[in-house]
Amino acid sequence: MSSKKKKGGGGGKGSGKEKELMNSSWAYESARNLDKTHLANIGIAPCGTSPEAEAVPFSHKRSLNRDAASFEPLDETEEEKTTKYNNSSRNGSDNFGVGYLDESTFGSRPREADKHGAAHEDSIYKVMSHNFGKAKEQIIRNDSAHSLRSKGLEAAYMSKRDEEEVQRLKSRGSKTGKSNRSSFSAEDAEHSQLLTGQVDWLHLMSDEEHRENMKALTGLEFSVWDYSQRELVGLAWSMYYDADLIEEFQIPAEKFHNFILAIFAKSHDVPYHNYFHYFIVLHTSWLLLKLNPIVMSNLTKTDILGCLTGAIGHDADHPGLTNSFLSATKHWLSIRYNDLSVLENHHCATTYTILSRDECNIFCNLKSEDWKATRNVIVSAILNTDMARHFNLVANFDKMFKNKTMYECCANRNLRNQIVSMIVHCADISNPVKPWFIAKRFADSVAEEFRKQVEQEKSHGVPCTPHMLGLDTKGQAKMELGFIDVFTWPAMVALNSVLPNLEVCFQNMEQNREFWQDIMESNLSSRSSSGGKLSDQNSFGK
Repeated sequence: MSSKKKKGGGGGKGSGKEKELMNSSWAYESARNLDKTHLANIGIAPCGTSPEAEAVPFSHKRSLNRDAASFEPLDETEEEKTTKYNNSSRNGSDNFGVGYLDESTFGSRPREADKHGAAHEDSIYKVMSHNFGKAKEQIIRNDSAHSLRSKGLEAAYMSKRDEEEVQRLKSRGSKTGKSNRSSFSAEDAEHSQLLTGQVDWLHLMSDEEHRENMKALTGLEFSVWDYSQRELVGLAWSMYYDADLIEEFQIPAEKFHNFILAIFAKSHDVPYHNYFHYFIVLHTSWLLLKLNPIVMSNLTKTDILGCLTGAIGHDADHPGLTNSFLSATKHWLSIRYNDLSVLENHHCATTYTILSRDECNIFCNLKSEDWKATRNVIVSAILNTDMARHFNLVANFDKMFKNKTMYECCANRNLRNQIVSMIVHCADISNPVKPWFIAKRFADSVAEEFRKQVEQEKSHGVPCTPHMLGLDTKGQAKMELGFIDVFTWPAMVALNSVLPNLEVCFQNMEQNREFWQDIMESNLSSRSSSGGKLSDQNSFGK
């Protein structure tokens, strides 16, 4: 990939620009040595929701790892909630009144997952005050900006490991910017703000690195848990680049980086509907298109842009609870959206709230007609992920595309929107089409999230959702078998009429169904999510 040089800026050493950068940076090492009382005074909150953290009395406390318990039903008047919502929106906050720019310790979740698939590290502290801390050393001075810009770099503050990486990059005269998997761990404490002005890592990606990304991505066995958030940003960039969206729509690397991280920051501390799921739906949507180049060539670029962007944002700010729970508890979101696709409407609004921020606006260079067309695709795709629409979506898809040629399938915008919506919906429910070690791990996360909702339902005195009860080993197997037979298999059959190269998806579903059947009949739990050897059948184009 060819790198793009960016115009540098800023005054000389000691200028106002440098001081501004100094004031907006932070030092993680200093934060670790401060006691919690002092942290409270300067506006730093411990990560997580421990009683000690909750007791810290400061007004700007934010937690990236918000749990479902914080997603309370309506206990204020609608007028009060609406006022709070409007105020938070004007302040760049999400619909729960939590500013996503305040929740920007991206990558604070370690890659090695616990039983929920996402380990937590209470020792990580997040900086909530822009005036805190000793700034990191400015490794790129303005007096050398010109020479660095020739390598695609800009003046920035970086962590020590970032600095070492750039020095290695400079010394070998390479245009690569990829770090190893430990480079941006939680202890590096990625920046407390979106990385506006940071080194343009994405445009520094070499062709070799892009090929490595494609090799990792081009298969159903892709394991999202093996990558840091920063690496996932690079993988997302490679998918957009592979689909020819970066050049077509002149998407700035910096804004793309910020957008993906801002979406990730919407991840709650829930077992399943977190940023791992966000990304895997993006990946699966891209892969379904990748497997069918004829379909991809008949869709417009705005269709594909809407497909991938809708996929990554389709569950943004998901609380780990269902629409039925929100309606039953008279949650303010259910009132705002009149009990109709409540969460899906919220996910769509959240995605566009992020896109409305200049630093995250990957659509900044779209023509007006392209922006409108892309929005139409995204809204349709996200709203159609509502499981209440599943049966109508599948039935209508069968009717609309039966016995049609590919040209006829993509003849007008409405038909193309239906194809994109079905792709994103199938990606959303695609866990059973993955190899067993991935399908089982996601299934365990779903079961755990359902158990947590049952606890919430009991605590709020509303009826428990029947299919979420009794999820022991056999109960989980029964639920997964039903999900395959009722939802995933019929949807994939319908999609297969337009996207034909899905044989491996059906092979995996058959194999996973046998595994779940064995577990249900024998009460065996020995088929762990880590067992089994990968088959070449799950890889494409390798």
